[in-house]
Amino acid sequence: MSELSECIIINYKVMSKNDQVCATLIHEKLCITSDCGAGTGLKKVDYIICIDDDATSALCASALAWRHKKVHKIFPTMLCVGGKGLMSRWTHKTTEGRHLAEVCKRCGIPKGRIVVLDKGTNTGANIQEIWNAVLKLGEGNRVLFACTKRLSLRLKLTQQKQAPKMDACYYVLPESMDAACKWYNGKRLGGCEMMYHELASILDRCEAYAGTFQEPIPFEITPDVRAAADYLASRYRLKMPRNLLQNLRAIPQFLKLYFAIIRNRQLMEDELETDIQRTLTHIETVIKP
Repeated sequence: MSELSECIIINYKVMSKNDQVCATLIHEKLCITSDCGAGTGLKKVDYIICIDDDATSALCASALAWRHKKVHKIFPTMLCVGGKGLMSRWTHKTTEGRHLAEVCKRCGIPKGRIVVLDKGTNTGANIQEIWNAVLKLGEGNRVLFACTKRLSLRLKLTQQKQAPKMDACYYVLPESMDAACKWYNGKRLGGCEMMYHELASILDRCEAYAGTFQEPIPFEITPDVRAAADYLASRYRLKMPRNLLQNLRAIPQFLKLYFAIIRNRQLMEDELETDIQRTLTHIETVIKP
């Protein structure tokens, strides 16, 4: 165990001026690894899924779809998933699924290969909507999730519990915590506070829903990770289960981020446009040739 991890365990106050260290530890430990063969080829699938409130998922899914077409000579159907969340109803002009679909179109995915699934408002409902769409569309059972690192663990545990017959593999974006904090996904707002709120809830939600909505975490939670999660959960409450007092504590945190969205909306749009053009350049110069 590192000296830093020991400090986290011994005294939370040691970390009081460095939330980023605790957040980075959770981001790197409470996740899964890619298993779709993207580094050595790419598994043939029937669907590629981009999901949640982060357009990074759609950018990655689009690049994977173009690689799939090059390797297997066919575009998979793109499922763009997500309703309106606590903050995404303010960061996006429409539902998460429709926002992701628009990004996929901008990255050259044919409109006829895109399906929007935007009725779900939580991970469990999203998985159910995906599975129902897979059964209804009838194109096969092989699914590739293109997801962020912070979502990956909860997503896989939920899928394994609620759609165990799904033949699923995962591509997890290999981003550092700092790189994952973008303006357009809202995670850089408030000095990355929106990211801290999300990371603070991962362990609590996985353990609270184990055996009901999700499969249990398949590995041991080390003391340093648990201490970091407890520390963040004590400070960042927006996505934590809350009683009345804790709801009152969360109100100023929500308002701070809401006004940060209003102030930085143009910056968020500009950064997304830059990343779309960067993805298109990558597709044209690296994947297609």
